[in-house]
Amino acid sequence: MFGEDGWCHSCGVTLEPQTGSMTLQRKGLANLEGAWLPYSQPNAICLGRSLAEEVRDRFRVELREVHWPNKEPDGSAWQIVVPTVRSAWFPAEELRTRTIAIHGTDGQKCADCGVWRWMHLFFEELPPVQVDLTALGVDVAAGPEWFGDGRNSYHLLLMRRELAELISTASPRDFTVAPIAVPDRPDGAH
Repeated sequence: MFGEDGWCHSCGVTLEPQTGSMTLQRKGLANLEGAWLPYSQPNAICLGRSLAEEVRDRFRVELREVHWPNKEPDGSAWQIVVPTVRSAWFPAEELRTRTIAIHGTDGQKCADCGVWRWMHLFFEELPPVQVDLTALGVDVAAGPEWFGDGRNSYHLLLMRRELAELISTASPRDFTVAPIAVPDRPDGAH
């Protein structure tokens, strides 16, 4: 998905945008309906054909066909390719204060790639997000901040509520909608 040099082999963070299609094994997938996180990767959301068609028709997202080494039918599953926002979503000092209070440390820098990863925070533990998806022109985006420990690294994702509810309704055991705190804007919009 990211090429040989598009991700850090030490901590697992991606260093470049996705260039290829995701390749999945069918093992463990009873059916290809609804939505799922392949291999428990929180930054990759896969959709079955019918859900992908609805998402493509209703939302501003990039979908990429999933490839299968075992000759699964073309178009049977699609991945939402989530763009990463460049400007910070959270004030660094607030993240530092909150992660230290919970974990005793704020995070660590990868010795190989130099990327800083904050310790994990649940949505309710995060400071208010400082981004407006509408202004970005997309209905799903990943924050620039990395979270996690070891090779378990991830971005936080934001989705337009209608998209999140559609995915959650299609696969309620795998997804829930978590509202986030958004600061009031001077113009009164949210």
